[in-house]
Amino acid sequence: MIPMVQVVFSPKWFWGKDIFIDSIALVVLLSIAIFATNFYRVKKSKNYLYLALSFYLIALSFFSKMLINFTIYYQVLHTRMIGSIEYSQVILKSSEILAVSGLFLYRLFTLLGFFMLYSIYEKQSKANIILVIYFTIISIFFSKEEYYIFYLTCLIFLGVISNRYYQNYRKNRKKTSGMLAASFSVIALSQIFFMFVKFTKHFYVVGEGIQLIGYILLLVTFITVLKHGREKDKSRHH
Repeated sequence: MIPMVQVVFSPKWFWGKDIFIDSIALVVLLSIAIFATNFYRVKKSKNYLYLALSFYLIALSFFSKMLINFTIYYQVLHTRMIGSIEYSQVILKSSEILAVSGLFLYRLFTLLGFFMLYSIYEKQSKANIILVIYFTIISIFFSKEEYYIFYLTCLIFLGVISNRYYQNYRKNRKKTSGMLAASFSVIALSQIFFMFVKFTKHFYVVGEGIQLIGYILLLVTFITVLKHGREKDKSRHH
């Protein structure tokens, strides 16, 4: 049997819609990563390089999740149509292998991306890095039924990142710093709904919607930064 509790939290009526929503988030993440890459080429700052890499990693995690869901949804519907018990068992077994490996990559890329974002703004001691690695390993390998541990880890990372941007906003009062704080706060909020999806799968739908809003806000923020940078360049030339 496919480990549905570990991988697919979506109610059946939402199957396919979550893939569409995640595809939008994927495009947003890749766009932000490309923006950050362009900033790195101009500014030559390692922070922009790490920012780009972090969003590429998170984009890969979304791609892994989409691949898992698409495969499982397709195979489940396909085996119902075929109706052969022997054939169905073979298909479901192959789907289970893909689901487990895909789940590993999804969690790995997500936590690596968030950790890289976190590391840009927080100086890491050796003890802190070891602690984070330990917590990350637990979140990836030892949360089969306790999937909320993974989302709790994401929530902690996102909470720290949001707070960092908020502190920056309090210091410089820049609109973009406030927008970044708001964006990551919204994404952090989505993790709370994912944590409690065991109670009702409708929390998954709410979490997907909130998470998408957060990433769209991030895209708007980066477009604002890019537009502001171009306006500055034009004023210098004049």
